[in-house]
Amino acid sequence: MYKALLIDIDNTLLDFTKCEYNAIKPVMEKYNIPLTEENINTYSKINLANWKRLEKNEISREECITTRWETFFGMFNISANGKEINDLYFSKLKQGGYVMPGAIEFLERITKIMPVYALTNGIAEVQNTRLNNSGIKKYLSKVYISEEIGYTKPDPNFFNYVLKDINVNKEDCIMLGDSMSSDIVGAINARIDNVWFDFKNTNPSYNGKRITTLEEFFKFLE
Repeated sequence: MYKALLIDIDNTLLDFTKCEYNAIKPVMEKYNIPLTEENINTYSKINLANWKRLEKNEISREECITTRWETFFGMFNISANGKEINDLYFSKLKQGGYVMPGAIEFLERITKIMPVYALTNGIAEVQNTRLNNSGIKKYLSKVYISEEIGYTKPDPNFFNYVLKDINVNKEDCIMLGDSMSSDIVGAINARIDNVWFDFKNTNPSYNGKRITTLEEFFKFLE
């Protein structure tokens, strides 16, 4: 039996996709960029690419959150101040405490079995505010944010830091998250058992532990 659950936040416990849409909307409106699905998807791809570069330590956190806007706005021939735009975006983003389907029920059940520790690469101010707004923070024994501890998933040092802090052996933990590149690869590198939350059901043939709803996680505890 596992003694602790390590869990991702964005698109695992909190609905980042919805949060992102509601935060980018006022940005596009202010700069007269059409709020179309194509434009939102374009920004999301640029944003995701930047976060993956951050995971690989190719860029700094500051570069990650500012150059995405400069790249995106450049597509519309708009000279952009990445920090100024990002400040507006963050002011809206941190308001979004939208919970993923079944997350509350999952947390109510799992916390009766083992403590839950959240691991995130997100920005501390944004993540803490969103968690408070969502009402799920009370279920989390502790929240570990890369910005605060100095390591970014999938760096094994992130996971080792958490294990040392909670005083639990890696063999007694299991990681649950939606990101293959940060959550799952990170757990594998740290030699921690893991479950991929493939909530979009993108890869049914995946040969590791995989779920499409949070409720399915409990089958791995039987």
